Amino acid sequence: MISFVWTPSSFWTPPFPLVEGSGGSESFVLGQARELTRRGIENQVITFRLGKDDGRASAPDVHFVDFEDVQKMGTLHGESVIQTEPLDYASDRTPFVMMHNPPYLDRTKDFYQKGYANRRLMTNSHANARLWAHYFGIPLADIAVVYPFAHAAFTNQPSPVRAPGPIRVLFAGRLTVDKGLYSFFEALHAFVDDAGFEFSVIKAPSREGQFKIIESLVNAHPMLTAIESRHSPQDMAELLTQYDVVVMPSHKVMWPEPFGMLSVEAQHAGCRVVASNVGGLPETDCGGLITFDSDSPVAFAASIREAAAKGRLTDAERKKAANCFTVESSVDQLLAAFSGDFPVYRPTK
Repeated sequence: MISFVWTPSSFWTPPFPLVEGSGGSESFVLGQARELTRRGIENQVITFRLGKDDGRASAPDVHFVDFEDVQKMGTLHGESVIQTEPLDYASDRTPFVMMHNPPYLDRTKDFYQKGYANRRLMTNSHANARLWAHYFGIPLADIAVVYPFAHAAFTNQPSPVRAPGPIRVLFAGRLTVDKGLYSFFEALHAFVDDAGFEFSVIKAPSREGQFKIIESLVNAHPMLTAIESRHSPQDMAELLTQYDVVVMPSHKVMWPEPFGMLSVEAQHAGCRVVASNVGGLPETDCGGLITFDSDSPVAFAASIREAAAKGRLTDAERKKAANCFTVESSVDQLLAAFSGDFPVYRPTK
């Protein structure tokens, strides 16, 4: 039995459910669960104190179990992966803790050392593994890497026939400072009065209060078309196939992007991707990635023009991209981590 233990950042305040389509971590867990089931490997998703409102209605093909008492985790058999947050319980099995994100700035090092002590460590990119290894002062080889994957909808969605026209560029990340939206605003000045480009932004909300401010700026910007957020892989795939270039100018100081799943999804859908060369973004190359120095709006604009000149991925390039970051390879990596010799993390003073 493999158990995915859902402990989001608000676990203690109280938790929120694991709902299909609400985030990358959610897609990661549910997709791996489905692939394990397809292979005949027993698995379950464990939530806490949510009852049947834990997200199971959005994923009826995934087996959910809700616990009231965290210590019940100690009765589990088989392998377990705790998702993102510390969870303290006694067990004769040593679970992995999956670190989807870098350390949050509002958490202390002591919080993470105590929370991840006596666990095996796993993360979603080599860049994120390097960050955590440096943070904890441990060898890089002590951390397992299991990559995320793109939903099949992005590969399977056909590209619509389009009449000749401007290059369509899309910012599809959450509307937050760390996703580099203000860097995008800077780069747009290189395209003033250039009729060869059209720029759009998805009004993807965040839990942070900054969304209201940024949304008003997007709505007011004369060079931007604001479009409504998409809530399913299929809807997002249909949208992406209508664009030529997707931009991901994540900020290297405020948010070292741990991976960048949107980059993979966009390339599977046939888009060129222009991304800052920070965090795990350079690892997302499926053949259609162009990176730039995140400090330079000039380099950002030049990279958009470079992507536009190359055009959308050809059918052959898109087929090749689809072989990168699949759910099959992700689950292979997960099973390899279980069978590997990864040590238990023991903090040092």
